[in-house]
Amino acid sequence: MLKNMLKATVFATTMALAAGTFYTPAFAEVVYNRGSAAESESLDPHKTSTIYEANILRDLFQGLTMQDAKANLIPGAAESWTVSDDGTVYTFKLRKGAVWSDGAPVTADDFVYAFQRLEDPATGAEYASMLYPVKNAEEVNTKKAKPEEMGVKAIDANTLEVTLKAPTPYFLEMLTHQATYPVSKASIDKLGADWIKPGNLVSNGAFTLAEWVPNDHIKLVKNPKFWDAASVKLDVVNYIPTEDRSSAMKRFEAGELDSYDDLPTEQLADLKAKFGDQIRVGPYLGTYYFAIKTDKAPWDNVELRNAISMAVDRDFLAEKVWQNSMLPGYSMVPP
Repeated sequence: MLKNMLKATVFATTMALAAGTFYTPAFAEVVYNRGSAAESESLDPHKTSTIYEANILRDLFQGLTMQDAKANLIPGAAESWTVSDDGTVYTFKLRKGAVWSDGAPVTADDFVYAFQRLEDPATGAEYASMLYPVKNAEEVNTKKAKPEEMGVKAIDANTLEVTLKAPTPYFLEMLTHQATYPVSKASIDKLGADWIKPGNLVSNGAFTLAEWVPNDHIKLVKNPKFWDAASVKLDVVNYIPTEDRSSAMKRFEAGELDSYDDLPTEQLADLKAKFGDQIRVGPYLGTYYFAIKTDKAPWDNVELRNAISMAVDRDFLAEKVWQNSMLPGYSMVPP
């Protein structure tokens, strides 16, 4: 049974934060305390699987492409790219002068290493399939080919060539996903699993990792070596895991959180009345469904699964339980 909905993520942002961002004197430190609905399991781009980790990784790393505030595709670590006439060969030109937080240059070899590491079965990446459109990527991930046979190579330090097994119109959008971010081979070779710890983690994004206290906070600080550091207006971003939504709202009211994006939808009407334009509803494309193990009884019975699917009142859930913040759906592709 599949239960698919188009989730509208609710954002609550304080006016004080907006004012501080734009009107605080230049010498004052601008801090953003961002509530997170879950604790991060890892900060290794190749070993994460949730949106909560993705939010942090987008601050720490930068992939070849990225999205602006309206989800339009824009250049990231690659300043430009070309596509062959048959749609299978992408040539990316990396930004000259871009460096890692340790000062080492960001090169095409970093992306070759990262792409191969993502597909390496030893990595155990849950999102290895993100690069399956790349020639031999799936074969590498399933131990049918060697990493060097994957369709990715460095033409020179600033030129990366990626060959696909077939035209994939959405490939550039896929490169915005955290699983495709570059990682520092030198750091991983030296530190192993400890490379993601504060003081060790080398990143190429707008922020660097300063602190990670499990179940308390993750502190990021502005990366002065980021190629576009002049455009980064925040000095510190604190990700604060607050899984209990009622507690999160209390912390928001107390000024301990500047935003929280997992509000209790059953209270949405009351929250809008109380906080006004501090509550913002934004579209979020996602699918919620039951994952059923179908190789054992009674779940191997397709009629039983269909009956369960028919018993779920999607309209009631969407309208009453989720307060019209989701849409009822009947397939893996959101409506």
